[in-house]
Amino acid sequence: MDFQTFRFIAIAAILYGAFHFAYHKVPDEVLSTKIYPNVIGHFAANTINTLTPDRNVTVKDHAIISKAAKLNIVRGCDGSGVWFMLTAAILGFGASVRHTIIGFVLGTLTVYLINQVRIVGLFYVIEYNRAWFPPVHTYYAPTLIIFLIAGFFLAWTRWCSKDELATDSKEA
Repeated sequence: MDFQTFRFIAIAAILYGAFHFAYHKVPDEVLSTKIYPNVIGHFAANTINTLTPDRNVTVKDHAIISKAAKLNIVRGCDGSGVWFMLTAAILGFGASVRHTIIGFVLGTLTVYLINQVRIVGLFYVIEYNRAWFPPVHTYYAPTLIIFLIAGFFLAWTRWCSKDELATDSKEA
């Protein structure tokens, strides 16, 4: 294994661990009463109410609630794990500061939007057929999210490499 690959793996692994360590220092009460309702819940509820106004979805702390369904948002269901993984990979990649900032901002937005689609989708799954929730929540949605974020990371690394090659050839 070459040094650059080793450096990437080491930095990404250390950062990923550090992000998770810090995340688990945040009290559950802060997440469930402040972060989840304000950052995830209200946006998801507004999306559901826009798509299906008859649901009259509300948010109470970490729960998205209608007459037919209740979806609890708990630690780990907030997209944090995949965001930590992507952020650690972006920082470990060794791109220029400009590329890193762009990757971080676009990556954060991508993870947030994908997770919002997942939350809204899981709400509809619970409402339609609760028996489908465990496999969709545990297997299908997380796997799809990882593939989508890996695709984002691949596209970002190619853009960085292509852009840096163009810059190098202009300087030569």
